[in-house]
Amino acid sequence: MPTRTIIGLMSGTSVDGIDAAVVRFRGGLTRKMGPLSFELVGLSALRWPRKLRARLLAVMAPADATTQEICTLNALVSHEFARAALHAARAAGLGAGDIAAIACHGQTICHLPPAPTRSSSPPPRKPGSTLQLGDPSIIATLTGITTVGNFRPADMTLGGQGAPLVPFADAVLLTHATNTRCVQNIGGIANVTYLPPHSPNASVPLGFSAIPSILAFDTGPGNMLMDALVSLSTDGRLTYDRGGRMAAAGTLDAGLFAQLRGHPYFSRRPPKSTGREEFGMCLARSILGRNLPARGRQRESHIADLATTATHLTAWSIVDAYLSYLPTLPDEVILCGGGADNPFLVSLIQRYLNAAQPPHSIALGRIDEVRCGKSGAIPNKAKEALSFALLGLATLDHVPSSVPSVTGASRPAVLGVIARP
Repeated sequence: MPTRTIIGLMSGTSVDGIDAAVVRFRGGLTRKMGPLSFELVGLSALRWPRKLRARLLAVMAPADATTQEICTLNALVSHEFARAALHAARAAGLGAGDIAAIACHGQTICHLPPAPTRSSSPPPRKPGSTLQLGDPSIIATLTGITTVGNFRPADMTLGGQGAPLVPFADAVLLTHATNTRCVQNIGGIANVTYLPPHSPNASVPLGFSAIPSILAFDTGPGNMLMDALVSLSTDGRLTYDRGGRMAAAGTLDAGLFAQLRGHPYFSRRPPKSTGREEFGMCLARSILGRNLPARGRQRESHIADLATTATHLTAWSIVDAYLSYLPTLPDEVILCGGGADNPFLVSLIQRYLNAAQPPHSIALGRIDEVRCGKSGAIPNKAKEALSFALLGLATLDHVPSSVPSVTGASRPAVLGVIARP
């Protein structure tokens, strides 16, 4: 069976940094390659340079940005991704010649999914569009390593949302034989993958045969709105609520909470996806502009109340999405992403799950507590980057990795483009 090492690169909507997972895959995603297994041989992270991060945040939709700035940033971002990949290879004791490919999601600065349509015959009249910075050709040239990128556009061309992308990896790696699972990622945006139980098939890789039956969609804001409110209200002194301590000390603003629950995204049926355009700085500025006191203890108390309310919104929207749009409630919820490290948010998710009607016993745990076949558990920090390494493997093997039941596309597609050095 072939053995290939792929570096998966991921930078999410929070633009905190570039996560790099060095993954050694044995086998492949086609029957002739044999059962797939993986080994995480390296994990590293590089923070974005402070000034470059500020420039990236400034051009993220909705924003006024020049084509010159976007063009320049595309090159700068590509260099950072290349640097992150080479750093990850060196940290794992590997050279460029040991790496089969880099799989880079890029940095999303604008994502405009297609408008809902009653017709099932794409392309829609107004096709969706998306823009990720990070050119695979530049990365391949700088590293000397074949690079796979631009994963979203093929699905969107076929009428799909182009998001979320990781359900393919969730199904392959985390489908359980007897339990219904929800893999709940909480990054800037929160998204769920619903995995019905599916008996493993020895003739195909891991949970690959379960892919046609899965559902996935963005449930709404993850950390994004919380982060924006904290950053704006502290004039950038804090960029997020570490461990949810600020929110835990505040009081829920019932009126604001009711207003936020009325956001039209929550009543939109899947397939659906969202981003900064709906739950980013614009919404945070609108909330803060209403009645944030200018100074003193009253201001600090109100900031804490806003953090509490935004954290409740994330927890409520996750569980409400389960109740509204999933065929059944899951037996297990597997948390991953930065939100899994926020104890207050996790406690609220548990509270809303416990309040679900009818009563349902749901186990709540973290991704790094769940065994993944014979390959062991996946560290929380590695989950997204490892998923893109697997998506890159699918592209190299010419295996479709879009999931029409998730995105709404007319058919599965091989995602991504391949740039060779």
